[in-house]
Formats: sequence, structure tokens, C-alpha cells
Amino acid sequence: MRIPALLTLLALAGCGGAQTGTSFGDVTLALDATPRADEAGVYLATERGYDTAEGVTLRLTRDGAADFRLTEHPPKGCVAVQAIVRPAKVVLCADEVILRDERPKVLAVARALARGYRQAQLEPNSAVAAIQTQVPGTDLRRLSAELDQVSSTWTAGAPYFGQLDAGPGRDPTIAREALEAG
Repeated sequence: MRIPALLTLLALAGCGGAQTGTSFGDVTLALDATPRADEAGVYLATERGYDTAEGVTLRLTRDGAADFRLTEHPPKGCVAVQAIVRPAKVVLCADEVILRDERPKVLAVARALARGYRQAQLEPNSAVAAIQTQVPGTDLRRLSAELDQVSSTWTAGAPYFGQLDAGPGRDPTIAREALEAG
């Protein structure tokens, strides 16, 4: 009787656990003031637990201090690590201290978001529903129309999601490493 239960636990341990074997805990991710379709991958990643599978728990905020930001213009001290809308129109940026001192955490966030965005491209209705579930009152029709227009820009002309060209205030190695580790 105990052997089947043990086998079930072992099977579950192999699914959904942090790929790194490390738990980084909560990280804050700042988003724009108004929900938009470019955030679909974030919401799908949190709804489906892609973040916790990587050992991080994304705490979404619309203002204030944050470890990470989804932004068009990274503020001082925030290094772009992953292109969300190509070519680097919207990026994921990481606090430069976290990037320097906690690179595995940054990679975990990048892996979780890459998975969320890839799934959002495959399942746009689920992605829009994830936004509406987590942000009640959002306009589903507007988000669906936006998603139809923007989801192809997430990977347009890139060999992988998140590819970021080198340049000042950018670390293009994160998105590449996230792909290789994912």
C-alpha cells in the first residue's frame, strides 16, 4: 500500500519542481499601470505555476520598487535581460545588483517567462483568460484583439524567445542561457 504512494510522490517530485533545485522565494515584477496583451505570458506563467516550477514566486505590482520590470524604457539600475516585444521595444529588465549577485534567480525568472510567453502564443484564449482571472474587470475583447496583433512580435525574426542584442544596459546572455537550461 505504501509503495504506490511512494512512487506517486517520486513522480510528482520530478514534475514542476525548480529546475535549479533551488528556491529563490518571492520576487517582484513591475508591470505597466494598465494591463495589456504584452503581459499575457507573465499572467499565464503565474497562473500555471511556471514561476514556482523554477523556484521563484512572481509577485506582480503596478508601481513601486521591484526586482524586475516589464518596460519600454528600463530605469537607471535596471539591466535589460530578455526581449518581450521585438526588437527590444518591451523588455524584461533586472535590478543590476540582483543580476550581479543572484544570476541563477534572474535565469529562473527568464525561464518561467519564456515558457509563459511560448504557451501564450500557442493558447491565446487561455492567456487572455489568465489576465482576466488575475485582473478582474479587464476588457477581454480589447486584450484578445491586442494579443492577435502583438503575439507574433515576441519571436519575430529571432531564433528563440527573448533574444536580445548586445548594447549598453543589456545582458543578452540571460535569454540565451535560459533557453539552453530550459
